Amino acid sequence: MKAVKMLILVLLVALLPFQMALAKERKSIDSYEFHDEGIDQHWAYEESENLLYADVMEGFMGDDGRMFIKLNEYITRAQFVKILVNALGLASDGSGKSFSDVKQDEWYADSIRIASDLGIIDGNDGYFYPENFITRAEITKILVLAFDKSVPFSNEGGKAFADIDHDNWADTFIQKASSVNIVSGYGDSFYPNLWATRAEAFVMLNRALQKEQSDLPEDTELTAVLKDYITSEHMLVETNQFAGIADLKEEYGTGFYQAGGGDPKPFDWFYPAVEEAEINIQIDEENMQFKVIEKSNRFAKVQVTGITVSVQATIPSQPELNQDFTTQMDNGEYHLKKDPTNGKWKIYNYQDR
Repeated sequence: MKAVKMLILVLLVALLPFQMALAKERKSIDSYEFHDEGIDQHWAYEESENLLYADVMEGFMGDDGRMFIKLNEYITRAQFVKILVNALGLASDGSGKSFSDVKQDEWYADSIRIASDLGIIDGNDGYFYPENFITRAEITKILVLAFDKSVPFSNEGGKAFADIDHDNWADTFIQKASSVNIVSGYGDSFYPNLWATRAEAFVMLNRALQKEQSDLPEDTELTAVLKDYITSEHMLVETNQFAGIADLKEEYGTGFYQAGGGDPKPFDWFYPAVEEAEINIQIDEENMQFKVIEKSNRFAKVQVTGITVSVQATIPSQPELNQDFTTQMDNGEYHLKKDPTNGKWKIYNYQDR
């Protein structure tokens, strides 16, 4: 399957001007490739990658053009509120609460306005302290308030933590969040007053998003989107209309996938061979099947199997690059996100499993 996708992408090289015109209107692939040392071994890697690819959160671009997500650093109150508003697609026409330390021209001002207008956040004596680090207890309270209508929190069944007294202001929120395993603490302790790391914030938020089960999409809704996309892509490939694939990703994709992620990249040494290549691709969809792996109100994963691809590619000047093979495209997993503006499901990642 990877070989097929690589070949398709290689063919798209001839259309780079067209694709670069589109790229100007959206984030580049560099915005999704993080370079933190040892990141793939981090305990919060999977959840952080998921939020990054879905455009819920962003990393930090270094002077060298490389991006870092800095999972072990603390997260500020403003940063977390902005990520939460992005994740839920929150909007409000209200003015929200007035905070003396939140200037209207700051990058976080609108997110704080929306969240405060919806009753998700509050401050202290007219201040929000946006640049202060946020504690684990504060994050838990915000999550419970934000997801109160979509996650089945319970006042019973929560975990008892040795460092949380019943008269602690955060007790109710921590109990509710632990009742659905959004938070689990460290052994018998929760450490409510410790500043939260970006890793902890991302994991808690990702768990909350997966626990939303109040407005689930039908399986047929998800599979219909993928069937339309895949069959349209196959038609374009079989008829050598590769320019149309960029348009297709624009319509059905978002985040990482729309920016060109989720597929192997072509190699520079293949570029000169593209124009003279004689390509014949046949795709058999007769046994194509869909299986919904998991779903919540806003996110879903769907496995696609049963697609057979036959490829014949002849390159006269570089015969060592000739291709002639048939492969079964099995275990491909598409990750989808519900667009908060129009309610459409869009692909934000693809993974071979």
